[in-house]
Amino acid sequence: MKLKAGDEIICALDSRKEIISKNVSLAIRKEKFSINLLRLSENNFLHTIQTKLIWGLDRRNN
Repeated sequence: MKLKAGDEIICALDSRKEIISKNVSLAIRKEKFSINLLRLSENNFLHTIQTKLIWGLDRRNN
């Protein structure tokens, strides 16, 4: 997949985030193992996704 972007891209994976240049290539693949998930009632799905995907936060615009 190719993305059109400015000079920098925010890459967020597993609660980690990095600002990378548009010239970096990323390889994404599915692993052969699976995991079970534990869902806690006090966690809000939308808040968790917003935090992990950094929705509404773009450090390049500061």
